[in-house]
Amino acid sequence: MARAAVEVAEGVLVMTSRRYATNTTVVVAGGEAIVIDPSWDPDELADVTDLLRAVGATCVAGIATHLHYDHVMWHPSLPAVPRWATPWTVDSWQADRERLLRPLIGDLPDELLELVGRVDAAPGAPRASRDVPGNPYPPATRLPAGYRLPWAGREIVLHEHDAHARGHLALEIPDARVVICGDMLSDVEIPYPDEDDPDLHPYLTGFDRLADVVRSCGILVPGHGTPTDDPMSRVTADRIYLDGILGRPGDGELRAHDGHWSRDPRLADPEMRELHERNVAQAQASERNGPRAT
Repeated sequence: MARAAVEVAEGVLVMTSRRYATNTTVVVAGGEAIVIDPSWDPDELADVTDLLRAVGATCVAGIATHLHYDHVMWHPSLPAVPRWATPWTVDSWQADRERLLRPLIGDLPDELLELVGRVDAAPGAPRASRDVPGNPYPPATRLPAGYRLPWAGREIVLHEHDAHARGHLALEIPDARVVICGDMLSDVEIPYPDEDDPDLHPYLTGFDRLADVVRSCGILVPGHGTPTDDPMSRVTADRIYLDGILGRPGDGELRAHDGHWSRDPRLADPEMRELHERNVAQAQASERNGPRAT
């Protein structure tokens, strides 16, 4: 097996790609496994099958945390099982497959391209695609309660929000106190709102919801970056950054960390500096638009 897996908690294994520190997570229980956000290159995708063989587990389902192309991949050596996502993600790939797939053309071979985005609506999903706010965002941004994945192996609770992308999922594994949060709370990426959002309100609503989940967890696995056993430090870092660009003073807890967004080490990355400029523009729009009802 070319790519090493790190067991961040019992039965929760993480494999990190050479590209953008993208994480594949495998959750194992009773000889079965669920594969979350497998990526990236063909050899690394094949490594997931090798890992399953090494731990003696059969893949029974996949999960895509959100619609972006690096989170909806698969490999022919993995079984043809349900690959769950939110209805928004499913409908987006059915309606706009050509555009969403375009960044991978010439990057992945045809046999892998065919498998990208072939996702199914997660059973029990509380919101249909039509219930997810569109662009521009309407005044109310209410989010559904968490719901349990129908897997007998172990409890996995899905928490849906609209930060970073519409219909984004975070997965909570209560028995291991793990949260797998997709493209949120990264140590290598600053907060990354949807570029189509008119302001930061959708991101802030989802961020607050995710922060509530993280408070009960001891391990956090981001979509890109390093897993951590200090999840609230990621919440704090992002809160400092968001409060900073919004011109908020921050609460006592944040001041105690002596935090300031301009000292965020993630901003040393030129791509993050470019993203920061967009975030600032959305923050200014947030101030003009005023608070939204929740």
